[in-house]
Amino acid sequence: MKKLLLAGLVLSAVSCAEDEGLKYQRVQTEVEVPRVHNEPSSNQLQYMAYCNAEERALTGWVDSRSEAESAASSYRSEHPDRICSILWRQKPGTQKMIPKYPKG
Repeated sequence: MKKLLLAGLVLSAVSCAEDEGLKYQRVQTEVEVPRVHNEPSSNQLQYMAYCNAEERALTGWVDSRSEAESAASSYRSEHPDRICSILWRQKPGTQKMIPKYPKG
């Protein structure tokens, strides 16, 4: 039992001695979030202005992208600290869009 206690004291003393030689320095890193921009090419689409910070829609689904962008712009002017996005989807009931490039 005495040997176990002695080993614990020696290990704690060694670990304290090693920490004295270390210098801690703060490092500030800047991470750039990649910007994803995918522009659809079809006239069978609907658009929605969406507030990311509040997780809510600013408009319903509208056929005009400029209408959705206008709503997002007016919201940004009132709340400049909140990020808004323009979402798009294919109109319900239309044929499926065929991708330009095959998978793989």
